[in-house]
Amino acid sequence: MFALAGLIIPVIIHLWNVKRGKTLKIGSIALMGESAKASSKSWHIKDWPLFILRCLLLVLIAFLLAQPYLKKTTAAKNRTGWVLLEKDQLKQLDPTQKQTIDSLLNLGFELHEFNLGFKQLTWKDTAITTDKRQLSYTSLFKQLNSQLPTHFPVYLFANHQLHNFDGDLPAIAFDLKWKTPISTDTLKNWISSFAGKNYQAQSSASLTSYKAVDGETSISLIDVLIYDPSGADRKYIEAALQAISDFTKRKINIKIWDENVKVQANVGFWLSDQAIDQKYLSKLKTGANLFTYAKGKTKVATTLLNLGSGAWGNYPTVQLYQSIIPVQLKGETIWSDGFGQAILSKETNENYHTYRFYTRFNPQWTDLVWSEQFVKALMPIMYADQDAIDFGFENNALDQRQLAQGQKELIQLNLSAVAEKSSISKPLQQLFWLLAFLVLIIERILSFRKQRKLNHV
Repeated sequence: MFALAGLIIPVIIHLWNVKRGKTLKIGSIALMGESAKASSKSWHIKDWPLFILRCLLLVLIAFLLAQPYLKKTTAAKNRTGWVLLEKDQLKQLDPTQKQTIDSLLNLGFELHEFNLGFKQLTWKDTAITTDKRQLSYTSLFKQLNSQLPTHFPVYLFANHQLHNFDGDLPAIAFDLKWKTPISTDTLKNWISSFAGKNYQAQSSASLTSYKAVDGETSISLIDVLIYDPSGADRKYIEAALQAISDFTKRKINIKIWDENVKVQANVGFWLSDQAIDQKYLSKLKTGANLFTYAKGKTKVATTLLNLGSGAWGNYPTVQLYQSIIPVQLKGETIWSDGFGQAILSKETNENYHTYRFYTRFNPQWTDLVWSEQFVKALMPIMYADQDAIDFGFENNALDQRQLAQGQKELIQLNLSAVAEKSSISKPLQQLFWLLAFLVLIIERILSFRKQRKLNHV
């Protein structure tokens, strides 16, 4: 309603029509003195097409701000139900389950892929398994909940393995029958690398265990250099590195970074925004990780620090109080603030992996050093071959762990808590954007033509 009040603007423009004074030819030089300028005001709309177009443009903008949508009634009575199936689990279905699917299809059920978009399938399509699932089961359930009407019958043939979920199971409105494929092999084994060591992983429905591989010959010593002219932030790094050493059982040798140090370090922490002299860089090995404070203007704004690990599990929030505005952002963003601004970036060249930190470890800048996430966040910097997102918490397709029995029932228990739903909402923003663009083009063309006519008068 407030946006529609903007219609008063074209009304005032078109009603306030000021005309030039008319020139009167006279024959007496007595009347040739300078006269006052004359103008006439006409309180009427002279150019109706432009007036209507401008009003229509403001109306469309008002609707865009209101985020319009079309409420469409679902034709649930004309649809028997859906059978959802993940292609790569087809081989795990026993003959009885395949017969169940055939019976449902004969009753009028539609076969759909349990994946983004829920594409309709035929039995012939299920033989092609090149498409990988793009979303977790949690996200797919949320999409189904917004797409299907209340109590719509759905048969889902999928397992309950834990790695398929990334959050709390949502309350659903459709009637779900979840059938679990029968797996003949409930114990899986694989080799996994972590913190520079290899581990034998063994996974069952209840747990996944890791055992160090015998005869592991990976390097056990990591040399770290720290340069901190103020001496204030060094202690936080040293404490975190000690925790990493205790956890990984690998010795970390920490030295003060000066031009006289005698080691070739794997990792260097340059806790200053000063440029690094070549004599200091020469103390790092080729391919070493270099962590440095970024230089720039300080911005004071309280927000959250996103360490890039929020997709898996529930983590405590990290507060960010001050940050550095990047002069020129280089490399990929590893950490960011609540506004999406880079807080840690990574740039790789032939010599080093450079991490630029757009804040400080001082607690006046962030409470990261007091967070339990601090040690985990530094792990990828200490070990360059690790993934920053899933580091230390592997998401392997062979992981056999499953949801607890209470979690499996949660979806069905929530069914009665959802209100009756017989319609779905379709956003109309794209349509209104297109109409507003067309109206603006037409208005500009008419306005340009009118201006050309006035210039030729």
